[in-house]
Amino acid sequence: MMKCLAITSVVSAVLLAIPTAPAATVIEAERAAVRTEGGEVDEGIWNLWSNGRVGQYVRAAKAGKYQIEVRAYGSPAAGEWPKMTLTVDGRALQTVTVDRDTPADYRFDVELPAEVCELAVAFNNDLVRGQEDRNLYLDRITITAPPDVPDVAIAGRAEIVALAGQHEREILLRCDREIEANRKSNATVRVVDAAGQPVAGVSVQAAQIRHDFLFGCNIYRFDRFKTDADNAAYKRGFEELFNAATVGFYWRSYEPQRGKPQYEYTDKVVAWCAERGIRCKGHPLLWGHEAGIPVWSDGQPAAEIQRQRVSEIIRRYRGRIDFWEVVNEASHIREPKIDQPYRWARAADAKAYLIVNDYYVMADGYPPFFKLLTEAKRSGVPFDGIGIQAHEPRTMRFPLEQVWRILDRYATLGKELHVTEFSPASGGKQITGSHLDGVWDEAAQADYAAKFYRVCFAHPAMVAITWWDLCDNGSWLEGGGMLRADTSPKPVYDELKRLIHTEWKTRTTGRTDAEGRFAFRGFHGTYRISAQVDGKPIAKEFHLTRSGENRLTLP
Repeated sequence: MMKCLAITSVVSAVLLAIPTAPAATVIEAERAAVRTEGGEVDEGIWNLWSNGRVGQYVRAAKAGKYQIEVRAYGSPAAGEWPKMTLTVDGRALQTVTVDRDTPADYRFDVELPAEVCELAVAFNNDLVRGQEDRNLYLDRITITAPPDVPDVAIAGRAEIVALAGQHEREILLRCDREIEANRKSNATVRVVDAAGQPVAGVSVQAAQIRHDFLFGCNIYRFDRFKTDADNAAYKRGFEELFNAATVGFYWRSYEPQRGKPQYEYTDKVVAWCAERGIRCKGHPLLWGHEAGIPVWSDGQPAAEIQRQRVSEIIRRYRGRIDFWEVVNEASHIREPKIDQPYRWARAADAKAYLIVNDYYVMADGYPPFFKLLTEAKRSGVPFDGIGIQAHEPRTMRFPLEQVWRILDRYATLGKELHVTEFSPASGGKQITGSHLDGVWDEAAQADYAAKFYRVCFAHPAMVAITWWDLCDNGSWLEGGGMLRADTSPKPVYDELKRLIHTEWKTRTTGRTDAEGRFAFRGFHGTYRISAQVDGKPIAKEFHLTRSGENRLTLP
């Protein structure tokens, strides 16, 4: 959301029993410009029934300390009342517990600058391990200015759009600088003759043939089209764009008969990927959703059966599937928990890269997921990466500054970050959560995807981004693919291919200096370095890394 500078910590948040001051700006919850999922109830009360926020874009005439009152009430679950956080541009200032079932005023004192920002309250603990139980009911937000300062104004739509556009341009410029700093390193090729003496004036070519950063997609439609031509087009589209593939292991469809998993199909997919240098990730081995419960089981299978599945599959594909999302969406679904399954996975393959994966993170940071990961790390649950799904809410155009801020937040856990499921669909639905109006058509899909990829590629903690469904034929969302149903490429496919394989790929030539050295700066990955020495062509593969010495001698 809009950037708001010089915000300080909230100094106090206490329950009031006094009436709202009359000279103030009032934001009625059911009319607020910023509202996530919820609905109006009696007397204009907004029931915020998902983790999200309600608020407004405001402009203070003068920087200073403002009093914020939120009239709210709640309903508890599992012995806990709803928690409400005051936010400015998505930054949490302080959280209070709404511990009454009748309306009361909760006060926050906060420094606001003299510029437009989003002032809102967020609901932090709606879910109780997969069940929506608590409710936060909001009446209004009242902003009282300091003495002798004009009331805070509600920002106009034109002002909001202009400022948001400016901030989006600013973060994209920042991303260009971060990409140069985080995704490229210096390298030196030294050419010597048979006696080991440097050779000057030799033409050297450095051509990147593979990225270290993983640009992936699920590969669920492999050989599942009706015609050979469509199957070939799907494979060609996959191979020409991606270097990573998510392979499905949904228990319900993968093992329809107990003891008869579909290994033959998976073996074929994994072998095809290996021949092309495409790295594989298995997803998911366990999931509390119906798709993760086999038809032959009455509910989630017993722990021992779960252990057998995790261990058997990971051992079978050891050395062929590098990455695993063992349990899917564990902070949303009560069972299975991640504790033991990730230990089983590590025991089955000590070199396996284990990812904990969940959704709704790009919407508001999803505090329950952050809490789960923090507790898992503290208790020694083995995992290597954090998987952030980026398709909920399904029509939200996540503000780019918010995306960066959420990546920053999760990076504090000290693990590598993966965007595991990203699918802005071109199905014609209204764009939400953005300063932009309009619908999600092919042009909007391509424009936002390129910007989102740029932010992810720029962030230093990120190592992978996975698109969810390559083709509209079989996509889980209408228009979710990069290819149309007839397998023809959409603008998003062409734009991402240009980014990944042209703008973000290094191909350079030059001549060695008097010391026989040719220096270049390139994106991290595998290169083919070639030259002619003493009339003979020589070529070697070379891995340019973020932390290595990045030196190669030819021949």
